[in-house]
Amino acid sequence: MEDHLWIFSHLLEEDSSDDDDDDDELLQDLCWLVGCVGRTNINRKYSFVQEIVNSFSDEEFKRNFRLTREAFNWVQSQIKDKLDTNSKYKANIPSEKQLLAAIWILSTPDSYRQVQSIAGRFNISKSSLHISFQRVVKALNNVAPQIIKWPNADDREEIQQQFYSSGQIPGCVGAIDGTYIPIKAPTKNPEVYINRKCFYGITLQAICDYNRKFIDIFLDRARFFSENQFIIGDKAYPLCMYCITPYIDRGNLQAHHLHFNKRHTQTRQVIERSFALLFGRFRRLKYLDMTKTEFIPQTVQAACVLHNVCLMHQGNFEQYEEEGLQFLNIQNYDHDDNEEALGVEGIAREFRE
Repeated sequence: MEDHLWIFSHLLEEDSSDDDDDDDELLQDLCWLVGCVGRTNINRKYSFVQEIVNSFSDEEFKRNFRLTREAFNWVQSQIKDKLDTNSKYKANIPSEKQLLAAIWILSTPDSYRQVQSIAGRFNISKSSLHISFQRVVKALNNVAPQIIKWPNADDREEIQQQFYSSGQIPGCVGAIDGTYIPIKAPTKNPEVYINRKCFYGITLQAICDYNRKFIDIFLDRARFFSENQFIIGDKAYPLCMYCITPYIDRGNLQAHHLHFNKRHTQTRQVIERSFALLFGRFRRLKYLDMTKTEFIPQTVQAACVLHNVCLMHQGNFEQYEEEGLQFLNIQNYDHDDNEEALGVEGIAREFRE
C-alpha cells in the first residue's frame, strides 16, 4: 500500500510540461493503480527480455510473438525515438521492452485480464505496462500513413494484374469490406455500440490489395483511381463507378450473371483473408476489454500497421489465417447467400487451390 501511495504522489506532482499526452496517461495510471492497491506483489522475471527473448531462435521468436524478428526490428527502428522517454518520474523503459510487451498484449487473448502476469514477465509495473502500451500504440499510429497507404499509379497497375490473374476481372485494384471488433459495453451511450449481431463492437472498414495488405482503412474519395479502375465489395455496398458489387440474386439471374458473381467472390475473398490474418495473429482484437473507448480505434489501427509490416517481412503464418477464419465465420459473416460467400472451408479451399 505504501508503495502505491508513493507512486500516486509522484504521478500527481509530475510536471505537466512533459508532453501533450501526460494528462491522459496520468488519469489512466490512477485508474489502473486503484485496481492494484491491496494486491500481492508480482513475481517478476527480471531476465526475460535480456536472457530469454534475446536467446530465442528465429522460429521461437515467431512462435511467441507471432511475427518475425526481422519485422520486429524494422518496427523498432521506425518508432524507437517515440518510445524513448526521459520523464522525471517515469522509468526509462527500453524501447525494445516496450514494443515486445505491447505486441505480447495484442497477440495474447484476454491479455488485459492477465496484466499482472505480463507485467511480471517483462519486469515492469502494471502502470508502466499500461503507459508503454499507450505509447507504442500512439507511435504506430504516427507512422500509419507511411505503412497503410493508397498505391500510386504504377503499383495500382501491378495490383490490377494480380487481381486479374485470380478472378479475371479487369481493372480491380482492391477489395473492400467491414468487420466487427468486439468490445465490452462502454460506460457512455453503450446502446450506440450494439451492432446487428447483437453484441458491443466497433466497425473496421478496410481495403486490401492482392497480397492481403491493407491499403486504406478510411476510403472517402474516388480520385485515387485511374481510368477504368475500381474496387470490389459485397452486396452491402452501393454499385458505383469505383465500387463494383455482385448481382443480387432474386431468382432471376442468368448464367452470365452467376458466372460474374462467382468470379467476383473469388476476387473479393482476399479481404476476408486479410481480416482473418489480422484476427488470427493479433488475437486481442477478438475482444477488446478496454475502458477508454476512444482509444480503441487507435489500438485497432496499430494492429493494422503491424499486420502490414508482417506482410512486408514474409513468414509462414497460414495457421493464423485459419484461426482467424474460424473466428470470423462465427462472429462477423452471414453465409446465407451461397453465390456471394464461400464460408471458412470454401475460402481455405480456394486459397490452397
